[in-house]
Amino acid sequence: MIPVIDISPFRTGAPGAEETAQSVKEACETIGFFVITGHGIAPDTITRLIHEARVYFDKPLEQKTKMKRSGTSFGGPTYVPPNSESLGALDGQVGQADLKESIDVGHRHLGDSWPAGWDSLEEAWAEAETAYTELAKTMRALFCAAMGMAQDSLEPSFERHASSIRCLNYPEITGALRAGQVRAGVHTDYSAFTMIRGDDAPGLQARGRDGTWFNVPAVPGSCVVNIGDVLMRWTNDRWISTPHRVICLEDGKESPRRQSIAFFHNPGADAVIECLAPFRPTEGEPPYPPVTYQAYAEKKFRTQIGDPTFELPIDNRDVRGN
Repeated sequence: MIPVIDISPFRTGAPGAEETAQSVKEACETIGFFVITGHGIAPDTITRLIHEARVYFDKPLEQKTKMKRSGTSFGGPTYVPPNSESLGALDGQVGQADLKESIDVGHRHLGDSWPAGWDSLEEAWAEAETAYTELAKTMRALFCAAMGMAQDSLEPSFERHASSIRCLNYPEITGALRAGQVRAGVHTDYSAFTMIRGDDAPGLQARGRDGTWFNVPAVPGSCVVNIGDVLMRWTNDRWISTPHRVICLEDGKESPRRQSIAFFHNPGADAVIECLAPFRPTEGEPPYPPVTYQAYAEKKFRTQIGDPTFELPIDNRDVRGN
């Protein structure tokens, strides 16, 4: 159900690029999730960041929380301790904290300072950010081709993109679980799209249109791509921002540790999210009114963390390029 697509023909301009775009179009319209190979990110870039993040996650909590959950420096990191989020709240489910912890960095988002002695983690992060940003540019062009638009049609919305990388750690689970407890609750991403690279531990699932849950295949060296709310609104619901989750294995069975890297590719703060021309209805107005990305993301983030007063500053100055 969740296809594996080799994007190298499109990325390199080789024969088969049109077929690649068609495959992506079909995936976006049917499930909103697909796995890409031939993406061009060096394996060492991923394994290095996963390793450096693991070293941090393995430290005692009192050391990890020296990196705060908020800060005053754009581009600084934040650490989110276990049981601090409830992604299921985005799907109307409340009361269950996610069994995960994370480090987040977005060069246009506020964060703390890198703790002393963690230069190797910061360097690995910068290397991964560069690689993912380049891949995101390819994916923007590929999505435009799949929509039947010029490949640079979305570029104005991403001139000052507010993307971020999140390293996630789902600790091993060996004991009994509370009813309904999960590692990450059911949610959709409020990015344009997300690219995920994880280890081979099971647990990531996507929900089809009919409500059936599908395991997302773990293909060595691949990258999982899922459509976010922004692309769904841009396409008037033709493309699907698919609900997904990370589950624990059945109660009484050991759930192995899982690590992943998620690159959330977001438009600029002032980018207006409204129905694109190829998807406008022939009669009437699109179902979603125009909204800036910052306003939309702030509303979603308030629900995620349970704080209706939270403000999400995004640095929209022309710094560090794209």
